[in-house]
Amino acid sequence: MQSIENLKRVSHVTRMTLFAVVGIFLTIAIYGFVSQGQWWVTFGDNQFDALWLQYKESHILLAAVFSPLMGCWLLGFYFLQRLLLALSSGLFYAKATLRYLKYVSWITVFYVCYSMAMTPLATYLVVPDSSIDISLNPMTLIIVLCLPVLVHLFSAAAELDKENKEIV
Repeated sequence: MQSIENLKRVSHVTRMTLFAVVGIFLTIAIYGFVSQGQWWVTFGDNQFDALWLQYKESHILLAAVFSPLMGCWLLGFYFLQRLLLALSSGLFYAKATLRYLKYVSWITVFYVCYSMAMTPLATYLVVPDSSIDISLNPMTLIIVLCLPVLVHLFSAAAELDKENKEIV
């Protein structure tokens, strides 16, 4: 019973820490923009930032290309909070918990894949004649693509545990 309480406490502390980190991140970003007119936080990679600074007339297009990543951040934060809230309540094998875990893993997969394609796409749309640098990190891809598999295995283990408890 003590270990379940520890898991609940760790989930709660992680949830509060996540809120604090996101709050600090947003405060720094907004303060830098208000005080000096520039973001102190990088939202894309260096090549995307260079496009943003160099082609001011394409800000709407670049923002449209970047918007799926913002959606991933918002959805990922929301579902991660829901997951941690469920875990801090002790709902370790609940269907909702597993569903939130699946959402977080698939959002992460989409985020990593799209972030690798975003800068080349933005470069092609803004400056069609320029050379495009494609940066792939195979280890990141392997790890991220294993997330949904691990979540599936976790879900299957939860179902087996439920069946075993019903039999006994």
